[in-house]
Amino acid sequence: MDRAMDGAEELTSNGGDDRSGVAGVVDRSRVMDRSRRQEKINRTILLSLLSSLAVIFFVVESAIPNPVPWLRLGLANIVVMVAIVFYGAKDGLLVSFLRAMVGSMIVGTFLGPGFWLSISGGLASALAMSLMYRLFSPFFSLVGISIVGAYIHSLVQMLLVFLFLIQRKEIFYLLPVILFSSLITGFINGLAATFLVEQLRKVLSRST
Repeated sequence: MDRAMDGAEELTSNGGDDRSGVAGVVDRSRVMDRSRRQEKINRTILLSLLSSLAVIFFVVESAIPNPVPWLRLGLANIVVMVAIVFYGAKDGLLVSFLRAMVGSMIVGTFLGPGFWLSISGGLASALAMSLMYRLFSPFFSLVGISIVGAYIHSLVQMLLVFLFLIQRKEIFYLLPVILFSSLITGFINGLAATFLVEQLRKVLSRST
């Protein structure tokens, strides 16, 4: 009789342990699901904000007179770098694409020469910065990556201008000025991107 009672108690105990184990697995699964949903929400919100900010930078820069044609501050590269750091090349390219598309519609250059220069230089720059960050981030800071992106942006635009708009070798006389300007703006934008990434990481760490 005692053995039967002991067996019953053991079965009850084992059954309780099994139910407890299943409940624990279910709770962990629910926590993981909530975490994934929160990550998706954070990603959507951040990419929307970054894209909007990139468009604002584009419009503001378009209103600033330039001493040299096609020479820009490249402030949108700050936003593109942030997208690359947090979400990778695909979203960095997406932000750059939306910047050129929406921004050109606002300023009235859509499908004009300025649009093609902007979108080509922007996408080439975003791709270059994505590759640099993925392959060489342990060796290059965001400042170095930003300078490379600025150089690529300027060189691609100058090449396109030479091939399709002004087919004269004299245009390359502007190259030293443009490269020096790219060095300065790339450096400043890299510092700004570094600061922004650090601040966003703090904010996102609090929300998780």
